[in-house]
Amino acid sequence: MKSGTVLLAAGIALGAAACNDPNENTNLRTVAADTLTVYALTGTAPSFPSGYYTSTGAVTRVDGAFNFDIAFDINGENKAVVYPQRLIGVSATGARPVGIQRLTVPFDDLGRAPSSGYVFDSSFVLAPGEAIVVQVQTTVDCPFAFSTLRYTKLVVDSLDAFRRAVYFHSVHNPNCGYRSLVPGEVPRN
Repeated sequence: MKSGTVLLAAGIALGAAACNDPNENTNLRTVAADTLTVYALTGTAPSFPSGYYTSTGAVTRVDGAFNFDIAFDINGENKAVVYPQRLIGVSATGARPVGIQRLTVPFDDLGRAPSSGYVFDSSFVLAPGEAIVVQVQTTVDCPFAFSTLRYTKLVVDSLDAFRRAVYFHSVHNPNCGYRSLVPGEVPRN
């Protein structure tokens, strides 16, 4: 009779496990926030980071490796100019589609990236305090995901015209297809 009880308990455990969502992704990473510095494309050494790569949330060099999604410059009015990768150059494998849109709500109030309204292949000029949200389509970084889109928002905190530096705050979702932009949150949809 004891073996019957063990079998019954095992059956109940298997039945309970079968009720879990088989499509649930348990490998999601938390949405990350960071304060970063990039240097203008013009008037600085090429070894200085002038780009931002959304898959890692890191600043990068803008060079022939094309390991960046957006690049920064400073115009004559001391405002940041943000360029999508395609406007800087195209690698042998082609440019990633990068869409940008200006935030119409306060930076901290945008908790979910918009699903539409992005402008592709256009630069954006940002004064300190102005923000954008970026949508990047990348099959390289999202080869097995249900979506190849990744989202980031950033706000220009300040500029240093003498050093040709742009200081900004970013929130990026490292998960492919998830639009949550709440720092520290593990996205659910």
